[in-house]
Amino acid sequence: MLRKLFSQKTAEWGTTALVLASAGLAGHQAALGMTQAQFMGAATAILGSVMAAVMVRIWPMPEKAPVRVRKDD
Repeated sequence: MLRKLFSQKTAEWGTTALVLASAGLAGHQAALGMTQAQFMGAATAILGSVMAAVMVRIWPMPEKAPVRVRKDD
């Protein structure tokens, strides 16, 4: 059950939703009016979520180490 919850596809969709939500909220708040500090914080949040999405997509899968089997005859 947890394997399906933490799969690659779930991580990709989750980070996509994070990017859309952070950009949408920041855009909505910017339309209502923001100070420069709030705008920079929103831009940082958007860049952070985009960075998380990129890392999920390009992060290499862990390589499985080859296992040597010794036969004692």
